[in-house]
Amino acid sequence: MISWMQKHKKYLIITIWISVITFVGAGFVGWGSYVYGSKSRAIAKVGDVDITLLEFRLTYGNLYSYYSKMFGGNFDENMAKQLRLQETAFNILKREALLVNLAKSYNLRVLDREIAENIYQNRDFYQDGNFSRERYELILANSGLSPKEYEERLYKTILISKLMKLLHISTTPFEEELFSSLLKLKDKLEIKYLYTSDITDVNVSEEEIRKYWEANKERYLTEQLYTILYIETPLIDKVYSEKEIEDYYNSHALEYGDKLENVKSLVIEDMLKKESKKSAMKDYLKFKKGTYQGVVKEATVGEINSLLSIEDMKELENSKAGEVLKPRYSNGKYITAKLVSIQPPQIRPFEDVKDEVRDELVQKKKEEKLIELAKQQYTNFKGEITTYIGINDTQLLPELFPQEATQLLATIFTQSSDRGFVKLGNKVVLYRVVEQKIDEEIGDVDIQQMAKQLKENILDSNLIKKLEYHYSIETYFKG
Repeated sequence: MISWMQKHKKYLIITIWISVITFVGAGFVGWGSYVYGSKSRAIAKVGDVDITLLEFRLTYGNLYSYYSKMFGGNFDENMAKQLRLQETAFNILKREALLVNLAKSYNLRVLDREIAENIYQNRDFYQDGNFSRERYELILANSGLSPKEYEERLYKTILISKLMKLLHISTTPFEEELFSSLLKLKDKLEIKYLYTSDITDVNVSEEEIRKYWEANKERYLTEQLYTILYIETPLIDKVYSEKEIEDYYNSHALEYGDKLENVKSLVIEDMLKKESKKSAMKDYLKFKKGTYQGVVKEATVGEINSLLSIEDMKELENSKAGEVLKPRYSNGKYITAKLVSIQPPQIRPFEDVKDEVRDELVQKKKEEKLIELAKQQYTNFKGEITTYIGINDTQLLPELFPQEATQLLATIFTQSSDRGFVKLGNKVVLYRVVEQKIDEEIGDVDIQQMAKQLKENILDSNLIKKLEYHYSIETYFKG
């Protein structure tokens, strides 16, 4: 009976985790070194939609933060590489870009009013019960975003939401009944965990390290640097009357979206900025003509720095040597910058990265040995026997994080063999199905909602595959 069910359940069990399997198994273009140039702000183009470096960093950062919390803070870049977070981040953005292309082909639109409503509905931007523009800009700045960039992200989110409503999915009673029966299948498992940390007999020679670096050295790059000359124009020292403040606020009330008393300091700052910009523009013209008599400073900065915002750095990167940017307000003053030169990313010398390369190579060899060990042991091993586990019972595998348990159970419940192994980050799980049963009690489960989610996942997976075929995907990587 067990062998029959193992052989046929992959046709019976369409798991709620199928989207995870599809996602993890999806191919990735490879995260090589970034190609700087005319497309330096885009890491890929899907159809007519760019995937920007900023979007990638934000998505990767969110994933990294999520896993860091899940691991209780014990999470680092090495673990991120093992979990292939870069691939996951790219695939998330690729899927989003494909859906945006499809939405545009249906002539779906997003109004400015809809973006504004979305912003005003976000309680994170509220202070003392009211929307605070100052808090809004502060939160975005702390996230490395300008309002324009954030609103562009909102545009895509709202557009995709409209597309999903257009592609409304419902389930039939038969599908719900089938899904209910699928949840009743339970497996008793024998499980054994193998860890890379248990692999200690790995040594690498200097020659191997250098050879590995030679093959992958374009991944070990310095940051792109910009040498600039710049001048500072401080805000004027002026005190405004209450009437002047009120008049200015009334003329720009829509920009603040809150009562004057809640944004008064911001209004005063905007008034000072507006008047000070006149002086900044005069300094800019003198600086551009070479007649400026004040202090000229020099700095070499990376993409993220305290002088210019990420948005300003975009313009700087697209400038020519000797070109002067118009004044930018930054940290209480105006900055006028002239680009002197751009130093593209350089391959870091072998001696500087040798330890980093060694660690990566050792980890790679450990993973290879771990897989070999799993292949040798999975057909005949002694492990721990679990209780009966259903496809949705991730909590019954406390040794694993929820995502890992999800992937393991998805594999077990979709394979025809009664034994095998699954690689999960820095470990491999050997498993064998000992017994199976049908459990009529499935608890308090919203079958309709879960069946609908399953159907959406399956259709989403197939839709993305179709769109990948329909829209060109161009990536800007080496390697």
